[in-house]
Amino acid sequence: MSMLGVNAVMLPELDFEEQIGLCRELGVTHYQLRPRIISPEHRARPYANWGNHKFDLTPRRLVKEAGEIRRRLVDAGLTPFGTVPNASVDDSDESLNQDFEGAAAVGAGRVRISPLPLPQAPFDYPELLERMVDCFQRVVGMAERWDVKIVIETHARSLACSPALAWNICRHFSPDRVGVIFDINNFNMEGNVPPDLAVAVLRPYIDHVHIGGMMRATTGNDTAGFRTIETRPCPLDEADLHLPTWLNALSKASVRPPLVIESFVRQMTGADRLRDAVRILRRALEAC
Repeated sequence: MSMLGVNAVMLPELDFEEQIGLCRELGVTHYQLRPRIISPEHRARPYANWGNHKFDLTPRRLVKEAGEIRRRLVDAGLTPFGTVPNASVDDSDESLNQDFEGAAAVGAGRVRISPLPLPQAPFDYPELLERMVDCFQRVVGMAERWDVKIVIETHARSLACSPALAWNICRHFSPDRVGVIFDINNFNMEGNVPPDLAVAVLRPYIDHVHIGGMMRATTGNDTAGFRTIETRPCPLDEADLHLPTWLNALSKASVRPPLVIESFVRQMTGADRLRDAVRILRRALEAC
């Protein structure tokens, strides 16, 4: 049985104890922490995936309470597995060291660090890539002092949105120090990516997988008459990408990392999204 995890980003309505209880109920074993600062603007709004969260885990709070948080997770049979702060490769030493300290103290082992922002105008990619690799050299050295691994997410609309673009960054480093979050959800948004090719490109660097569903929907036509589309979160078995094929590609390559669920289906609570995703994911694994 594959190891199933959850990214706490998708559970905004639940406090820590409620999240732990849900994971135990569903047999989820890996818990990815969300240490972030909620803006005053978002605090005044309802709970939301990328806004207000009932479990208000700030980076500073994680450092301070890491021992207790780890104890409660382990006592519940959960493995602390990675942190996903709003951290960028060009953040200050102070900010990054706080992220690494928190991850090390809670035993999460890895911290997601985003590449440089995607420029909005024409740019020189080789020059930007060279500068970005230099930034990661600095950050990897910092993380190594905390014995923490850097993970880069294949994230939509970023400089690591595809397997090849992520490989352009991580190929300069040992897989022991830099890994990739193989995000199937985001591949839905970026177009056609052959699963076997995607796995082959990143195989030694695949640290874990983010599982979610997206579908493309027609929104109308532009002024020239061309069809316009948007990507919408959806259940795993309704996604444009065929999840069993992706799971098979990983299995055939003997890559069996934790499968961390990150589902954002609209009109559902985080708890119901997780219940639904676990049920569908287990069915997909049985079909592989």
